[in-house]
Amino acid sequence: MSRSVRATILGVFLVLCASTALAMEAVQLKCEGYVNPLTIETGAPVLSWVVEADTRGAAQSAYQILVARARGALAGERGDVWDSGKVASNAQGVAYRGRPLQAGERVFWTVRLWDGQGEPSAWSTPAEWSAGLRAPGDWQAQWIAAPEETPESSPLPLFRKTFSIEDKPVRRAVVYVCGLGHFELSLNGEKVGDHVFDPGWTDYRDTCLYVPFEITSQLRAGKNAFGVMLGNGMYNVVGGRYVKFTGSFGPPKLILQLHVDYADGTSAMVASDGTWKTTAGPITFSCPYGGEDYDARREQPGWDTPGFDDAAWVAARVTDGPGGALRAQDNPPIRVMEVLKPVKVERAGAGTYEADMGYNLSARPVVAIKGAPGSEVTLRVGERAGTPWEDHSYTYTLRGEGVETFKPIFTYFGFQYIFVEGADLPDDSDGARPVLLELGSEFVTSSAPAVGGFQSSNPLLNAIDGMVTRSVRSNLQSVLTDCPHREKLGWLEVAHLMGPSILYHFDAQGLYRKICRDTAESQLDNGMVPDIAPEYTRFNAGFFESAEWGSAAVQLPWLLYRWYGDTEVLARQYATMTAYTDYLASTRNAEGLAKAGLGDWYDWTPEKGHVGYAQLTPGELTATAMLFDNARITSATAALLGNTEDATRFHALAEQVRKDFIAAYYHPDTHSVATGSQSALSVGLFFDLVPEEARAGVLENLVATLESQGYKPSTGEVCFRYMLQALARAGRSDVVYRIINRTDPPGYGWMLKEYGLQTLSERWDQPGSSLNHCMFGHVQEWFQGDVLGIRQADDSTGFARLHIAPQPVDKLAEASGYFDSPRGRVAVAWQHMDENFSLDVTVPGNTTAEVVLPVPVDSVLTESGGPMAEAAGVESVDRTGEHPVVTLGSGHYRITAARPE
Repeated sequence: MSRSVRATILGVFLVLCASTALAMEAVQLKCEGYVNPLTIETGAPVLSWVVEADTRGAAQSAYQILVARARGALAGERGDVWDSGKVASNAQGVAYRGRPLQAGERVFWTVRLWDGQGEPSAWSTPAEWSAGLRAPGDWQAQWIAAPEETPESSPLPLFRKTFSIEDKPVRRAVVYVCGLGHFELSLNGEKVGDHVFDPGWTDYRDTCLYVPFEITSQLRAGKNAFGVMLGNGMYNVVGGRYVKFTGSFGPPKLILQLHVDYADGTSAMVASDGTWKTTAGPITFSCPYGGEDYDARREQPGWDTPGFDDAAWVAARVTDGPGGALRAQDNPPIRVMEVLKPVKVERAGAGTYEADMGYNLSARPVVAIKGAPGSEVTLRVGERAGTPWEDHSYTYTLRGEGVETFKPIFTYFGFQYIFVEGADLPDDSDGARPVLLELGSEFVTSSAPAVGGFQSSNPLLNAIDGMVTRSVRSNLQSVLTDCPHREKLGWLEVAHLMGPSILYHFDAQGLYRKICRDTAESQLDNGMVPDIAPEYTRFNAGFFESAEWGSAAVQLPWLLYRWYGDTEVLARQYATMTAYTDYLASTRNAEGLAKAGLGDWYDWTPEKGHVGYAQLTPGELTATAMLFDNARITSATAALLGNTEDATRFHALAEQVRKDFIAAYYHPDTHSVATGSQSALSVGLFFDLVPEEARAGVLENLVATLESQGYKPSTGEVCFRYMLQALARAGRSDVVYRIINRTDPPGYGWMLKEYGLQTLSERWDQPGSSLNHCMFGHVQEWFQGDVLGIRQADDSTGFARLHIAPQPVDKLAEASGYFDSPRGRVAVAWQHMDENFSLDVTVPGNTTAEVVLPVPVDSVLTESGGPMAEAAGVESVDRTGEHPVVTLGSGHYRITAARPE
């Protein structure tokens, strides 16, 4: 065992064992999955908490929630908005049942618990939430834009408004803003908040997201001033350089409303209207694909402060919005999550330099320069050394006053290299060009909190895990993009196929709820859901319609229900789910097979490598499998929602599709499926689309096929996940390990070893046209769910009941990691040496875990050095199967297993 791995395992265990809790208590209070959210639009938000205790087997028997208008009322144990009373329940997520909240109203809440012995906890530290502007009448503000005669090619507009605040204490001030396509808000000369690229991308004909900011501390008595810059984003893709598509929902526009509540009970409002003023700003070009140009000579110092003379500005034009309803942005905001300096800067010629950022990332370049007025410095970016992206650039025109800092405001790109043109490093400067003082990158990505980690004694697995994480981070934006450069579109297959891998590592519930809404808004009248959402452009053939893509409309709400216990998203998306499943059923041919689309996209053969369209597996096979799974999910959803007629109808559809699939594809004489490809066999096993008595034979066939092919995966991105999971669920993680632990093409190890890539290439055998795709990152689900063994029981939701079954494989001696589930942290650290196995495991409060130990059933089991059956928190030890199964209550355990003497 390496010293670093041993230290990590010990450190994880010691940290987890440390507790300052004196008794059971509720911690990590959230409303709709967020900590103290500023806008909640549902009238019955779910209030949730994590149970923390200093004893094993801690179980919640009851709860009481208090909601009050003032924090002080909670200190007096009064809930003047809602008092749930003592409720006998072990639920950790409860819908609010108090009076309806007014627009923008803030309330505070606390919860106390009762343990299994009926003893109450202390009240939790209070949390809060605020109601959003839910109804159209809650908006008094008007949409405004620059004058109508402003040409499309004009610089992007600035807006300003001076307003007064009375000279008396302000209790709270919240501003709600939607600036399309993107906005940057400032107050009295200072940026408001730390978000970038607000609001998130949507189909603006259906939804426009507004963003709240609390600005109480930034306001001052007397004169204040708002300043707003607008950017194009995906709202207004007009072209001019590289574009994936062109399309516009209209010129940039803005709506803003400020609510000010004074301590004396009075209030005031500031709203966008025709009294606001506007002018053209310094951003002369901006496109999410082509880049951004900024002319600092056009800056007007102090334009966003109260004392600025705006006599030369013109009145803003009151206009209509693009048609979409104003909804609160509930997906995690995009932020600058990391600032990177180059690992190497090389001179490429007179006034030109190439900087290596160390790895590929979604970012915007940043420079500090000094030079003469009117001098231009151009930045280009690229994924490969010496190869800037064609027709994508950022040009900064200096104003010539001291050190100037430039970074694009409304666009980002995926790159590893920055190419600087028109400047010199200080040591190279002869005064002819501006001097480049600093150069770096800002990693811009979703601020969804990290909730998982993995490492092992195998450096290759650790490197793969890091590679996938970097790729996911680059593509977690306001949609889950396919890549952060050439497309930036929400191709839907990634969202559901990568869903478990992503949710094991990031709390992306809000983002995934948004993607669900995107699928609903992109759905056609006939029920079909296109391959991308939002559907900013219309593609052809399989790129427009593929079951493996559109099925995200069904798969994602069910994933959120299973993962978080989110029933509200099922109800909201139910019409979309049923309509899409019915549409897909309507595409079946005479054999009952669903219409083929892209199929198992990007599968691989030694002769052709990756060529896109599936070469090895019928497209109808994967489409029909998706129809089957969608039908059974929709049936289960209907049953949960009390729609028995639909539940029966979709159950019957699923049964018929299964029969049709088996009739068309299963070969009983050879225990094979369709062409016998890795994908076909895996789909049959994963979806249970082979006769039950044939599963063992089909599994043996799959293993033999892989062995004969040197464990090289030939699946595309659709079926790679199904193959890994089919093998792991059948107890053949040893085969998965052989697939993953290779350094020849195609695969993760090949990308790492041969090309030094630290993000996933779209192609596995050689670098393709994208070096930062996350579509093949399904291995993280195997790391967390199988190597560590962190899963929930099949009939559990929200990880209320855990199923922990670590799978040591081959020469992998150690693995450790954690997952911050909705119930709290689950942690696993195991060692497997010779015939001995040890496991450190943490089970969250008010949760039970069925732990399957990967040892012979007659092994000698101990917990913290004593007999297993006598240990506190151990509910049972079952030795009736192949492996011992230990049921644990909450707490931290150290289990060892040894062969009997």
